[in-house]
Amino acid sequence: MAVDAELERLRTAAAGKLEAQARRAAWLQGYYDGTCGIIAMLEPPEREHFRTFLSESGANWCSLIVNAVAERLTVVGFRFGSEADDDAAWAIWQANQLDADSELVQTDALVQGSGFLLVQQDDANPTGVSLTHESAMQACVLYEPGTRRNRLAGFKRYPLDPTWEYGLASPAGSVVEVLALPDRIVTWWPGDARDKPQIEPNPAGVVPLIEIVPQPRTLGWPRSELEPALPIQDRIHTTIFNRMVATDYGAFRQVWASGVKIARDVIKSADGTEVTRVTRPFDIGANRLLVSEDPTSRFGSFPESTLGGYLGATQQDAETLAAITQTPAHYFLGRMVNLAADAIKAAETGLVAKCGRRALHLGEGHEEAMRLALQLVGNPAATNTAAEVVWADMEYRSEGARVDALVKMATLGVPTEVLWEKWGASPQEIARWKELRAAEPAPAPPPAPAPTVPGTGGVPSTAPAAAGT
Repeated sequence: MAVDAELERLRTAAAGKLEAQARRAAWLQGYYDGTCGIIAMLEPPEREHFRTFLSESGANWCSLIVNAVAERLTVVGFRFGSEADDDAAWAIWQANQLDADSELVQTDALVQGSGFLLVQQDDANPTGVSLTHESAMQACVLYEPGTRRNRLAGFKRYPLDPTWEYGLASPAGSVVEVLALPDRIVTWWPGDARDKPQIEPNPAGVVPLIEIVPQPRTLGWPRSELEPALPIQDRIHTTIFNRMVATDYGAFRQVWASGVKIARDVIKSADGTEVTRVTRPFDIGANRLLVSEDPTSRFGSFPESTLGGYLGATQQDAETLAAITQTPAHYFLGRMVNLAADAIKAAETGLVAKCGRRALHLGEGHEEAMRLALQLVGNPAATNTAAEVVWADMEYRSEGARVDALVKMATLGVPTEVLWEKWGASPQEIARWKELRAAEPAPAPPPAPAPTVPGTGGVPSTAPAAAGT
């Protein structure tokens, strides 16, 4: 049966989007991995000559910018209205190792602009559903015109040969293409004709590929965490390269001499040809003296090239990088001498606020993926549009400051479980603490006060016997 024109149109559109998205993702990933090239104005022979310097001029601060955000984004639970539904969602999350692997999709999304979660029925999984993270280099989502929420189709293209992950080329014609529509899953296997794919019904009834985007935009590609940092990172690399060249060629005082007769040796080769070679006139060293019997000889040295300008330029770029990316400057410069806790907190305020914004949008993708997973297992909580992700505390505070704040909140009548949550306990820890507290024996009531004689100011009604009576 020939494939209808609409299906082929969607496949072509998705393949075109994936091509552009994958190129952009690979370019951004190169900066995060530190494999981007060093910009240096060199001719090919010079580039080969300075190959060692070029390979040693990298300073991968792009990785630090992303990791400073990624390490504060930890999913610790879900709220779906009832404790049972919360536990069901978390069971699916853990059964798919996403309590650890969610960091992969979130880090990819921060670097490349987007990551993906694929939700499918899976009888081999204890929960009946599987969630797998997909790369922006292999998967993309098409949306209905005029919206970035309603998914029209999901598309994945990957090679059958797994060696491509290790930088090895895949054999030609080994690529699989999968187009996921709300009503069907269409797969083109290697060797299949374009009009003879494998077509299966989609039990989910919706596109099962969810895009995870930390910085969405109304138009254009989702924004990467690295985009504002790339020009500055390139400047730092170039400055470091220039500093290394200056260190090798100009940082040491070079000696010059004039009026000195240069000795030459005549060497006769095997075929009788005579070759004249200049003999090195002096052996330069810290414990050696330059001597010439010619009174017209002159000696001197060129001034060394100071490196302060290169170091200052790198420091200024690092400070600019910190300001633009809202990354604390002491993360880059490592200067934490006599910094008070309030000063550190003020320096990290921008980073904490940025993490909160990223979590807001990342959480939307996680919630959508979890609602779909609950739908596939028949849990009615899938229709709960008020569901939310529970994140670990994104602000690092001292234990003393945290306890002091919680004690003050307790005096205002804040429930104990809310205080535990503010402490940073996960929903699973809170549930365990509640069980432990319920298992503890009830404390004994305080002893009743002894009766007193009225009008005596508290004298016991039964006075102790006098001594010797």
